[in-house]
Amino acid sequence: MKSITSKKAAHALPSLRADVNKYTRGVCELVVGSERFVGAAVLAASAANRMGAGYVKVYSCDAVASALHVVQPSSVVLPMQAYVNDFHAQDERNPRATVVGCGMRNTAAEVKTTIDVLSYTAAPVLVDGGGLAALATPEGFAAVRNRFVEGYPTVITPHGGEAFRLMRWLAEKPETVRDPDRCSPNETALALADAFGAICVLKGPDTFIASGDETAPEEVTVMLQGTPALAKAGTGDILAGCIGALLAQGVDAFDACMAGTFVHARAGMLAAVDHDEFCVTAEDVLGHLAPAVGSLLRKVRKEEG
Repeated sequence: MKSITSKKAAHALPSLRADVNKYTRGVCELVVGSERFVGAAVLAASAANRMGAGYVKVYSCDAVASALHVVQPSSVVLPMQAYVNDFHAQDERNPRATVVGCGMRNTAAEVKTTIDVLSYTAAPVLVDGGGLAALATPEGFAAVRNRFVEGYPTVITPHGGEAFRLMRWLAEKPETVRDPDRCSPNETALALADAFGAICVLKGPDTFIASGDETAPEEVTVMLQGTPALAKAGTGDILAGCIGALLAQGVDAFDACMAGTFVHARAGMLAAVDHDEFCVTAEDVLGHLAPAVGSLLRKVRKEEG
């Protein structure tokens, strides 16, 4: 099993050309949040902005819009139902990606919204949080598999409990051969990636990344830089925003997952230095994303002379 090194993570980060504009830097769209979980949407959108996306567009409820207008006025906020009426395709000059699910509550309407995002987006999509419930439906499963056939990357970012629920649903399908009760984390990540034709980022003390690309070797990459400081509500939303922003900037999907998880973990470690592991909050991790990127790039440049 391969592990993510600082060199791999640094080289995956995009560089800025002199002639870039907000569109060529990438449009990161987020279909996130609910009246109950406003903070998840704010954290995900703020992370996407901090991780370099040129244009952050959020589709959400009025409560999220009110919060973002105060804490992140650079984001454009639209009603969640407007997503299906907009254009969501990328081209070589104008990359983009969509994050869906952070702060959703698994309602029937939100499941449909997630399936709509998977179906209408001709660009990379990351599914997190409440959006993962849509995958455990025949329509959601078909939508993800169809994206795989059409060549559009899908990233799923479950924690252990969410992964187990997806595995239990898959276990009911006749072609499933893996027993979810007996799978190790790396086996679970690979099984989910294979089943959905997605890249699975299985979050935990160690984070396992597996690709469902049948042309790639069946190998799992592990991120070993985790810290207990990240075991806080909201840090997963930040990770989704980080990876989503890198996808939106045209970074290869697997590389975006490697770099996003590594920078996220490094931000947790730097936050723990300033606040102690015991006291770190998700907001502290968000505030240390920029120092994490800067220190990572300086470290690798020094090592490479």
